[in-house]
Amino acid sequence: MTSIDAAMHDLCDWAAACRWVDVPGPIRRRGLMVLADDLAAMIAGADEPELHRYRETLLRRDETAEATLIAPGLPRVGRMGAAAHNGLAGNWAELDEGFRPVTCHAGVYILPALLAEAEVRGESLSAVLRALVLAYDIAARVALAYRFPSPRVHAHAGFGSLAAAAAIALLHGADGASVLSAVGAGATLAHVGPRGHLVEGILIRNGWAPAGGVAGMLAADWAEAGVGGAAGSVAGVYGEILGGAGALGELTAGLGQEWMIARGYHKLYACCQHGHPSVEAALMLRAGEGVAAEDIAEILVASHPLACSLPNANPTTTLGAKFSMPHMVAAPFVYGTGGAEAFTAAALANPAVARLRRLVRIEPYAPLPPPPHDRPARVTVTLRDGRCLSRECLSARGNPDRPLDDAALADKVAGLSAPVLPGLVRLLGAMPDTAAFARPWAELLRDLART
Repeated sequence: MTSIDAAMHDLCDWAAACRWVDVPGPIRRRGLMVLADDLAAMIAGADEPELHRYRETLLRRDETAEATLIAPGLPRVGRMGAAAHNGLAGNWAELDEGFRPVTCHAGVYILPALLAEAEVRGESLSAVLRALVLAYDIAARVALAYRFPSPRVHAHAGFGSLAAAAAIALLHGADGASVLSAVGAGATLAHVGPRGHLVEGILIRNGWAPAGGVAGMLAADWAEAGVGGAAGSVAGVYGEILGGAGALGELTAGLGQEWMIARGYHKLYACCQHGHPSVEAALMLRAGEGVAAEDIAEILVASHPLACSLPNANPTTTLGAKFSMPHMVAAPFVYGTGGAEAFTAAALANPAVARLRRLVRIEPYAPLPPPPHDRPARVTVTLRDGRCLSRECLSARGNPDRPLDDAALADKVAGLSAPVLPGLVRLLGAMPDTAAFARPWAELLRDLART
């Protein structure tokens, strides 16, 4: 057995053996935060016209009503249809939680499949949260271990099936060998979604995470039946095929002491996290310096390499706008926000935003500071009267080093979830209510639909 294979065995053995009582209180709290935040993101995405049409397709089918669509009226369909819909909605608005050290949105890879499966099986909130935090650890550690110097496959396509497979196996109470079999199978079902689709705004990108969730459900079911993967499956996909390498010690470093879910971030801005410092700097200029959109003659953005890789000044879809640095910087000057309003179809077509997009120049921020300030931004505007004004953001709000306080996260969750789950914000106050953890997820979900 190679050292890499042994590390995968150790990781999956640890996850399988970890009980709910072994999960520390702060990590339980983080699990609740990710659950509430990603459910709110699903509700935000569910209002898009494409999601309306997809729901109609699902509801026309003659399927067993097993699991809930996180959408108005909470209709129910088959578990895989629910996982597909909720995953599609969950990453649509770019408001889901993410993992800061590398690109990996483990929460939205895991939760759509996990919640559907938990509803079918009558599992408790504590069972859901245990599977979430442990599968998050597995997925994030694999993403850390196999870093890609020039990623061509997006993380949503690459890690979704592995993460979902881990969660379902853990929910089923699998032992370490069975979790590893499901994880290995899930790894081999990874998709090859081109990262360039982000900049081009091609909407199938929003389908990669839910496709991974459904594939992960299949992987867990198949592994349970004896059709599984192996420890070498992970290295074969992420190392040999996709070319990831570097920090294989991350697979087991600090197991049970350093929880990956604690290194996540929450978004206030409805766009790619790479641009959040630039959004924040633009908002500081607008609010602090009184910069008006119509007075701007030029915008210079100095930022990190990931941000500089998103230069499209003419996005044609709302997804493209969320991955366009020119739009991410221009829209806040017009709308005074980096939230959902700045990335709607109306914002995309707004002539004032389009004018500012054409004025944006992007250059590298140098020298690049060390983490957690390795994704900085400096925005400098030249006004029509010749004045130059500049603001800098080294790390955006919501990052682990600048976490949202309870009130800010509650405001976000409450604002997004009100049309469907007005009681969702109560999840953030469930600690230390052990009775809430013991309740069946399906029952709790119906309660959250009431104010």
